[in-house]
Amino acid sequence: MGEILDTETAAKIIKHIREGDQESPHFQATMINFVWSLHRSDGGLDEVDLDDGEVDEIMAGLPTDPEQELAFLD
Repeated sequence: MGEILDTETAAKIIKHIREGDQESPHFQATMINFVWSLHRSDGGLDEVDLDDGEVDEIMAGLPTDPEQELAFLD
């Protein structure tokens, strides 16, 4: 299995998320699940093609407030 995140890096990120001062346990759990999913990924994300400027467009459309981000998930 080709991993996007190696085990040590995934563990460091998860530890940082757990120790962070996050008011929303739901958001914290979502972030940990996301990191774990990337760690377990087969690397298929490398095959996704993005057009020029598409990354900036996607990122600009995301809120930076965790509570607002939950609205996208629920």
